[in-house]
Amino acid sequence: MASWELQAVVVEHRQRAPNQYELILHAPPIAQTAQPGQYVLVRPMETLAPLWRRPYSILRANPDKGVISIFYSVQSQFTELLSLKPLGSQMSVLGPLGHGFQREQGVQRHILVAGGFGAPPLSFFASRLVSALSPDEQILILAGARRRDLLVGLDEFRALGAEVRIATEDGSQGYAGRVTDLLSEALCEPLPSAVYACGPNRMLQMVCEICLVGRVPCQVSVETPMPCGVGACLGCAVKVRAPNGAIWYKRACTDGPVFRAEEVDWE
Repeated sequence: MASWELQAVVVEHRQRAPNQYELILHAPPIAQTAQPGQYVLVRPMETLAPLWRRPYSILRANPDKGVISIFYSVQSQFTELLSLKPLGSQMSVLGPLGHGFQREQGVQRHILVAGGFGAPPLSFFASRLVSALSPDEQILILAGARRRDLLVGLDEFRALGAEVRIATEDGSQGYAGRVTDLLSEALCEPLPSAVYACGPNRMLQMVCEICLVGRVPCQVSVETPMPCGVGACLGCAVKVRAPNGAIWYKRACTDGPVFRAEEVDWE
């Protein structure tokens, strides 16, 4: 799939919550071709520091307006620089990159499991998925975080008309516990389902284990550093299993970041 390196213009910069922002960029060729689960590499300043670009999942893409948006939390010098980008400024963007989520066929329910800041690519996926559903299909969103202020994307999910179930580990909103508990509960319901997940790798491992035991189709977007985005630096190697049990490695930046549950070896 084609990708572009360009100077994207900041057309809007929204603060979504304390230290959480949505950055909207004018990048027409990326907006026209981006698929849910793909990502972009961005560099806020044309300087040697920070040297490496950072990967961000695409939260939404509007081909008609030629814009994409990314979500980030201010946690480092890099994200501090992002937060200072004014309207009309430019930043280097490379994308769309990687392979994203694919709609599973032959199921009645699509369960999207979002762990904290893993919500953005699933929000993008849900927005495309909802328009393609047949009358007997539905979307269920399971959103989890350690506490309520770390929940992301709830407004977008609810705006799609999807059912949303929430879990927080401290019990500050929704079910008191892990979002994987909600997944186990949902899979006990008599509906043929498929699962798509993004979040911390420990959560993804549990999601994979649950789905493999239940023989439920599952795709996960792994969390790993992706410095180059083109498979050259090998900094994003993911251990995978072949159908015959052999072990080797794939590059998350080009072969992923979305993998099938049966592929990933978490050990």
